[in-house]
Amino acid sequence: MIERVLRLYPAAYRRAHGGEIAATYREMTAGEPVSSRLREGAGLAAHAVRMRMGLGSATRVARVLAQAYPFALAASATACGLYLVRWYAVLVASPTPLWVQLGTDLSGTWGVLLVSSLIVFAGAASALAGRWRTGVPCTVAGLLSFAVAAVVSGPAFGDPVVTPAAMALTAAVILACPPDRRLENTSAGRAGPAGAVIALVVVPRAAIDAHAVPWVSTDYGCWPLLVLAAAGVALTWRSGSRGGRELGAMAMASPPLLAHAYTTAWGEATAAVFLAVMVSAVAVIAYLAGRPGRTGRALL
Repeated sequence: MIERVLRLYPAAYRRAHGGEIAATYREMTAGEPVSSRLREGAGLAAHAVRMRMGLGSATRVARVLAQAYPFALAASATACGLYLVRWYAVLVASPTPLWVQLGTDLSGTWGVLLVSSLIVFAGAASALAGRWRTGVPCTVAGLLSFAVAAVVSGPAFGDPVVTPAAMALTAAVILACPPDRRLENTSAGRAGPAGAVIALVVVPRAAIDAHAVPWVSTDYGCWPLLVLAAAGVALTWRSGSRGGRELGAMAMASPPLLAHAYTTAWGEATAAVFLAVMVSAVAVIAYLAGRPGRTGRALL
């Protein structure tokens, strides 16, 4: 098995470090069950793919991925949370008996979509709460399961092309982040802001669907993107940077929310124009937010 994994590494890297990698793998997995050997092999395969794609820990892309990593988890949980809230609102509002609706909704592809959404939401929330070891794999598995089911089901949970593509892309962003750059392996504290994105999007949406806010009946997917953009501006302000890395990180994390906005604003020209203007404005806001920090550092 290890010989096949080593072939995934670039030739130069394999010649320089292949023997050491193989020896370490055999030492770590000696006497271990098949599941442990497969897990270690999968980790090495992922590392090999990152090396072949130029995503080493020291690259600029790796730094952007490190910032995007917790927010990709948050955006995944947010998008799936919105799907679950919408489904629950319809469930409660329908005059059909509850057990009849559940029997219908939890069968077939629709049931896979609902269960996948729940797995993503629970997995991402638990990861951001500190249970990374189980939360991240659950999130990735849920995203991929959702993507496959969304293709099969058609427009059940959004666009049958855009929505699954966004979920698969987000899973790729999470997996592409080098392990030593991931939040759980560093001292950086971004889990709080990422978790706040989930709360600031899902709770207002639930309040609207519960008719707790009588003057608001719907939205066009703008609010989730505004919250994510505000998180990027806050990171820029705190770091005092030019905002390029933060903007790139939020862009990498945004596909699930962009897919939700795309399907929600379908056919509404005003909403689509607003989203386009907002995305363009984020770059300017991030740049201006970073200027005070840079000016202060220059004076020091």
